[in-house]
Amino acid sequence: MASGGEWRLVEGMTAEQVTLHARCADLLVVGQEDPDGGPPFAGPVLERALFSSGRPVLVVPHAGRFETVGRRVLLGWNASREAARAANDALPLMADAEVVTVLAVNFRRDQDGYGDAAESAEPGSDIALHFARHGLKAEVQHAVAPGLDAGDMLLNQAADLSADLLVVGAYGHSRFREMVLGGVTRTLLRQMTVPVLMSH
Repeated sequence: MASGGEWRLVEGMTAEQVTLHARCADLLVVGQEDPDGGPPFAGPVLERALFSSGRPVLVVPHAGRFETVGRRVLLGWNASREAARAANDALPLMADAEVVTVLAVNFRRDQDGYGDAAESAEPGSDIALHFARHGLKAEVQHAVAPGLDAGDMLLNQAADLSADLLVVGAYGHSRFREMVLGGVTRTLLRQMTVPVLMSH
């Protein structure tokens, strides 16, 4: 298997150029926007890359040191298309994982992708089985706290598990502006304390 990289020097709008070049890469790695005055382009670059590059994006917190990524993994699971895409996109990063925890937060069986045909299934068990087929040790957990934001619950659980990677599907839609981040995605991007892999 070939490996390597290259440096590219391009001109143009940052968000557009990053998105364009990310399409020919396996993974885009970006830094979290610093809430205390980081680069003004970090947010738009991340949003554009998430929803237009067709590639997973690994967001690294602006503060802290991260010696490992992918040894102790937490997957936020809601059986959506975006979560399924993120789970599969994360497989190369999880190849040497000690444990993968699948966490279903405030799970509703009426969500897209999880209909009546799967009523008897335990939320998260199918994706855990998918991971097992890839040689990964996966365990399933559930959390129900209707009054607490799912993003906060994921971050709390990541801290409790000493996770070094959080994997989630990124939600967004375009109605009133080009891209609008969903609530969980927005929470994670603002408050992350661990690298987060997102896919859309």
